[in-house]
Amino acid sequence: MPRPGGNPEFGTKYRFDYGREKPLSAQVKAQILPETKQQLKDLAEKQKCTVPDIIRTAIDEYLQKNVE
Repeated sequence: MPRPGGNPEFGTKYRFDYGREKPLSAQVKAQILPETKQQLKDLAEKQKCTVPDIIRTAIDEYLQKNVE
């Protein structure tokens, strides 16, 4: 039961929009070396993006090259 005086539109009206056509809902986990993680962090800082953005881009590029 919602809290009295709460906002009933909180989950719909105030949802954050990432600017993507489709929401990202699936997850993949990979174990990497600490040095690789640091390189990804440094690259993300240099490119002013996030590590997940770099990984998504790399996966997309790999799939475009290798999936027929």
